[in-house]
This record gives sequence, structure tokens and C-alpha cells, in this order.
Amino acid sequence: MMALKKNWIYFLLCSLLLLTACSGKETGTDDLTAPQDIKAPAGQKTVAVAVMNADPFLLTAVQKFEELHKDIHIEINEYKSTPQSGGGTAMPGMTQEDMEKFVQTVTTQALSGNASDLIAMDNLPQEKFIEKKILINLNDLISKDASFDKSQYYQNILQTSQVGEGLYSIPFSFYLEKVIMANTPLLNKAKITIDDSAWTWNQFKDIAKKLQGQIGSSFPSFANMPPSQMLYQYIDAHYSELVGQGKTNFDTEPFRNVMRQIKSMYDEGILSAEPVMDQKQTMFSLNGLVEPLSALMDMLRSDTQFLQMPSFDGKPSGFGYRTTLLLGINSKSKVQPEAWEFIKFLLSEEMQASPQLGGYPLNKSVLDKTLEEGRQMIEQGKIPVPGGKPSAETLKGNILALQEILERARTKAPGDIKVSAIAIEEFDSYMSGQKSAEEVSKLIQNRVNTYLNE
Repeated sequence: MMALKKNWIYFLLCSLLLLTACSGKETGTDDLTAPQDIKAPAGQKTVAVAVMNADPFLLTAVQKFEELHKDIHIEINEYKSTPQSGGGTAMPGMTQEDMEKFVQTVTTQALSGNASDLIAMDNLPQEKFIEKKILINLNDLISKDASFDKSQYYQNILQTSQVGEGLYSIPFSFYLEKVIMANTPLLNKAKITIDDSAWTWNQFKDIAKKLQGQIGSSFPSFANMPPSQMLYQYIDAHYSELVGQGKTNFDTEPFRNVMRQIKSMYDEGILSAEPVMDQKQTMFSLNGLVEPLSALMDMLRSDTQFLQMPSFDGKPSGFGYRTTLLLGINSKSKVQPEAWEFIKFLLSEEMQASPQLGGYPLNKSVLDKTLEEGRQMIEQGKIPVPGGKPSAETLKGNILALQEILERARTKAPGDIKVSAIAIEEFDSYMSGQKSAEEVSKLIQNRVNTYLNE
């Protein structure tokens, strides 16, 4: 359990990074370093961009942007482990300590007024940055820029990327996570129909018990679901209630009841953290729909239904998503117009259609073209489909179903990832029976208060 907990905390801190982490260089785990300032040639303005790792998509965008804008130089300030000597390629030697140091270093720079012009906000405490007025509200730029058509992009993603009424960082692509894969033959055998539009974990529990009663307990009810993921889902959906208006609400009976509800589902065998490789051997499992073509292939599986996660309170949760890059503009930057031009270039059809962009592009027309190309390749037999080539009607229906899922993707305003890590770390002692819900909720409350007041 301890190893599982540590692995999940590390995943929580690094999940966005790992999607685009293949940088083509071997790296070690020495102190994180940022390159020294590079002076642009005379007549050029420099836009500095602070990122953990510059992936191929970003590097290509910089090259193309500078070719189009000779008067602007994009300087990438990359915070990563110092490269080791030697050749070859490898994933970056990223550790939890590296990530924490990155967060601390960039946050310190921002609070002292020395941040880059553009800041990758993926794992940074965005609320703290907003409170200190470090980031500008991008909605102000959008409303004044007639050349920027906001309607081209997924409005649900832009809306849920906001904090309050402000858009302080903007994504360029996203991927679906926390998608439930349900075993269709088992559900049909038990004559169970699921309406996932507003279902709760209590309803899920009743369905799982009904399935176990009719089919037998040889099938796990829900595999690939660590307890920490359950708690993270709750914190993610209720962050503004748990940490809002300068007051934390972990040491409360509602939060303790959620902890108890999570634990009971594992104690009763409803949920399991154990992975199941064969989806036919489980009733439900946690998965993700990461990119268009593979998602379309998954949608064509006749033995699987894709459902959104249940909620704890009955409020529609939508399909969870994460972004691969979030950029915010420093309010103290002297090159805000140039920084905004670079953001718009990253959102252009040219860059949104780049094969180096991970996940789903934010630009809807680009995604529609990708799905249309996938449809044609499947119909022409260029992409083999397990179970045989589907009919044109089936294929069209599954594309529409995927588009509907993407329109239903939503998440709460980004919370401070460190808060979630603290809660998950302490939650393990409750799951293992070492501490009571009261003890753990007080510990979480005290540690989060200490962190937020630093």
C-alpha cells in the first residue's frame, strides 16, 4: 500500500509531464537548472517561456513562429535535470524531488517579480499566482482581439480552465482521463442499463452488488482504481469548497464521510487497485481516451461501454480531462502583445494539426478533420478494426458519440496539485487502519494550512 501511494503521488505530480516527456536527450537527477538569459539580436524583442521540459511540439512552434516573426525571439527557459554525458535517448530522469523543486523555483521567481514572460502553469499553484496578481486575465486580450475567434475552440475546455470569471492560463490540447470502461456483455446478461448522466457512487455500489449477485463474484467489480485516485477525484471536483476564500474545510464531517465511503467500497470488494489486463475479466475498469484515432478504435468495440465517473453528490461530473500544456502571461512582462501572438500561433490550425501535438487539439475543426481522415482510412481498410470493418452507419455513430463525449469533458478550475498530494499522502494511513478519519482529516487540514500560509 505504501509503494502504491508513493507511486500515485508521483504520478499526480508528473502525469502531464510524462505525456510529452520524450525530449531526445538523456538526463540525470542533478540539481535543476535554467539556462542563462540569451540576448536577442538588435531590433528583436525576446519572449521568455518557462517550462519544465520543451517537447518537440513547442520547439517546432518556436522555429516556425520565429520564421514568420523576424522581430520576435522566443527564448525557452527549460527547468529540468542536468543532462548526463553520453549519447542515446531516454525519458528524462524526473523524480518527485525534481518536480517539487521546479514548482518551488518558478513560484519563487514569480513571487519576487522575476518570472518569465510566459509561464507553463501545468503543475504550479495557479490560485496563489492569481491572488498575487502574477498572471493577466487572458479573457481581456481575447475580447479586444478581433483576429481571435474563440468559437473555433472547445468552449467547455476554455470555460472549465477558468478560475472564477478569469482565464489565467490557456491549454492547447487535452486528453480524457477517468473514463469508465464497462463490460457490455455482463451488463446485458444482468439486464442492467446505466444512465451515467448523474449517477453516484452509492448507485454504482448497488449496480456492482447486483452484478455480483447475478453473475458471481469471480469478476472484480472495478479494477485499476487506487484509493488515492478516488480521493483525488473528490478533491478535484470540490476544490473551491475545500480550499476557498482563505479557509480550508478538510477537518469536517462531509469530508470524513467521503473518506469513509471510499474505504467501505474497498473493504466490501466493490473497488480494487489491482490491474486487470483482460477487460473481459472485470465488470468495470478505469481508462482514458488519449487521442482521436485510438479513441475511435476503442469506441468501435462492441463489448465495451464508456461511462463518465460517478459523483459523490449526484451533480453531473462530466468526463474528466487534463491538458498537456497550460501557458499564462506574466502581468509584469514588457512583451505581453508578443507573448499573446505566440499563444495564438500555438492555437493556429497549422500548429493544432501538428502530429507532435499530444491528445485532442483545442481547435474543433482540426479535430473534425482528423476524425474524418480516420473514418476514410477505416472504410478503405487501411486501419484494421478488431471484429471486422464496421458499417458506414456504425462508424458515423461512433464518431458522433466520441464528439459528444469531448463536448461533455469538464473539470473544476485547476486546484493546487500540492494540496492533493498532501491529502493523498495522509489518506493512506486511514486506508491502512493506522489512523482514524478524525485524525487524518485534522492532519490534512493542518498541513494544507501550513503550506498555503508559506
